[in-house]
Amino acid sequence: MASGQGQQKSDHPADAKTAAAPAAVAPPPLSAPPYNELPFATRKDLPALKLSMHVYAAEPLQRFVILNNSRLGEGDKQEDLSVREIRPDGIVLEFRGQRFFYPRDGF
Repeated sequence: MASGQGQQKSDHPADAKTAAAPAAVAPPPLSAPPYNELPFATRKDLPALKLSMHVYAAEPLQRFVILNNSRLGEGDKQEDLSVREIRPDGIVLEFRGQRFFYPRDGF
């Protein structure tokens, strides 16, 4: 076999599909500071946060969380707390105009 032989590039679409490795799904960059970086004054006013279920799906309408024993989707409110975004690694909440990221267990 001559040098360079066997390393020919194919333009066939089926070859491109088999050659491509699946890309790891990385969570998008944070759109809000993490909960633990909130000012103390904000954290002390927040209600207790108990995230008991976190469901992320590609379709936004299928995403939901069980937060403080309530089922909430993106855009739902619970008193002064709003669910702004459900991400693969947690949720972005808003409390009195302050957005923050609350991670799910394991992140």
